[in-house]
Amino acid sequence: MRFHGGYLPRVAGRPSSMIRHAPVPDQLVIRLRQGGMTYHGAVGNGETVAFGSPLAWAEGAGGRIALPAPVTGVVSIDADASALTLKVTNAETTPVWPRQPPERIPAEAIRESLACGGLWPLIWSSRTGGMPMLDGSEEPRRILVNFLATEPFRTRGKVVLQAHWEQVLTGLRYLSRLLAEYGLVHLVLTEPDDPVAHALQKETTGQVWMHLETAPLRYPVEHPRVLCGALRRGDRTVKPDETIWILDAQAVQAVGACLGEGLPLHERIVAVGGPGAANPGHLRVRIGTPLDRVLDAADLDETRQQVLRGGLMRGTPVQAADAVKYDDDAFFVLPRPAKREFLGFVNPGFDRVSILPCFASRLTGAADRTITASLRGERRPCIACGLCEEVCPRGLLPQVLHRYLYRDAIDEAERTGLPLCIGCGLCSYVCPSKIELRHEFAQAQDRLRREHEQAQAVETVNEQREESRQHEKEHSEDWRK
Repeated sequence: MRFHGGYLPRVAGRPSSMIRHAPVPDQLVIRLRQGGMTYHGAVGNGETVAFGSPLAWAEGAGGRIALPAPVTGVVSIDADASALTLKVTNAETTPVWPRQPPERIPAEAIRESLACGGLWPLIWSSRTGGMPMLDGSEEPRRILVNFLATEPFRTRGKVVLQAHWEQVLTGLRYLSRLLAEYGLVHLVLTEPDDPVAHALQKETTGQVWMHLETAPLRYPVEHPRVLCGALRRGDRTVKPDETIWILDAQAVQAVGACLGEGLPLHERIVAVGGPGAANPGHLRVRIGTPLDRVLDAADLDETRQQVLRGGLMRGTPVQAADAVKYDDDAFFVLPRPAKREFLGFVNPGFDRVSILPCFASRLTGAADRTITASLRGERRPCIACGLCEEVCPRGLLPQVLHRYLYRDAIDEAERTGLPLCIGCGLCSYVCPSKIELRHEFAQAQDRLRREHEQAQAVETVNEQREESRQHEKEHSEDWRK
C-alpha cells in the first residue's frame, strides 16, 4: 500500500497493553445522538428492558439501525428526550440470537443482525462516505480490516487481537459472506515479521479471499479515505468505481461476538492515555458508563486534566457528565498547566518534540511530555514554511488554502482542493505559527456544503416552475384546439 505524507507524533502516555475492567455502574446513560444519527426511543418511561433489546431506532441507510440495551434495566427518559437512563437491574450478558455457522448464514441475515446489534454504523463505505446501505444494494469488492492506530492514543489492534483472537477470526469469516463475487478481505498491519502478523498469516493460509497488507506507521494511516487511496495506488487491479468497506479490529471483534455468540454491541475497549494520565492503559467499559466513573477507574481528576473524546489530533473536549458511546475507543488526557513556564525558550527540549530539528529530543528520541491544554506560545501569521504541505496525506497545499480563505476567496479554495481535506489535523499540529487550519478548513467545508445545498434547492424550484409553465402552455394549446 502506498501512502503520501503523514507523520508519527511522539507523545508521552502511551497506554499499556493490559486491559483493565471498569465496574458496571448503577445507572447507564444512552445518548440518542450517536455517530451523526438521531435515534428515537422504542421504549416507554419506567419500562423494563432486557439485555440486547432495542432501546431506540434510527431510520437511514436503507433500513433501521438499533441501539441495543447494554444491560437489563429500567428506563427513564430525560425531559428533553435527548438521552435514556438505564437503572441497572442485571449486568449479565446472555446470547440474544442463536448462532449460525458462517458458511450457511445468508448475507441478508448478517446485515439484519448487525443492524439490530448496533454494529452497522461501525462499517465505513467508500460509496456513501459513511455506513453502507442496509438494503443490499451495494456489495463490496474489497473489505479492509485495519489493525493500525497511529493517532495518540486510540485502542490498538494488537490489544484487541490478543484479548479476542477467536472472535476476530470469527468476525472475518462472517464478513467474507458480504463480499461481492471474487471479492477480497485485506488485513492491514505494519510489519509482516511481527508475531501477530505471522500468526494471522498462519491462520489465513489457504483462504484465497484474504490478503495481508503492510502499511507504514504514520498518522493518519487509519483514516478510511487515506486507506482507500493507498489501496488503489498500490493495487492496480482495484477499479475506481469499486466499493470498499473498512472496519477496525474492534468492529470485527464485535461482529464475531454478535454473529458467533449472539451478543449485541454492549461494551467498548477504550484507550486512556496522554501526558496527563497517571496510569495509561486500556479499559473495558460498558456502553453508557458515565465518564466520571471512567475517570475514577483511570485515576484521573477533571480539575487538573482536560479529557478529549478520541485521540490528540481529532479529539473533542468532554465533560465528566457525558457517557461512553457505542463507537468510543479513546480518551486522551491533557494536563492543565498550573502556572506559566518561565524562560521556556532556553529549554533544550529533551522532553519536547517538533517536526523541526529544534529540540534535543531529535537526538534522544524521547516522547513529548510537555503537551498541555495551553497554547504554549502565541498565534502568528503564516510564514510559508511548507511543513503542512509536507505532512498532508491528501497532497493538498494547506498554506495556499489558508490564504484563499483569509481573503474570503472560497471559490478559489474549492478549486484548489478544499473538499478533499479529511480533517486529520496534521497541518495544525505541525504549524509553527499555531494557526488552527483544521478548524478553518472544516468551517469552510461546512459553508460550501450549505451553499451547494441552497443552489441545488434553487435549481429544483426553477425546474419545477419551468415544468409548471410548460404544462400550462401545453394545456392552453390543447384548449385552443
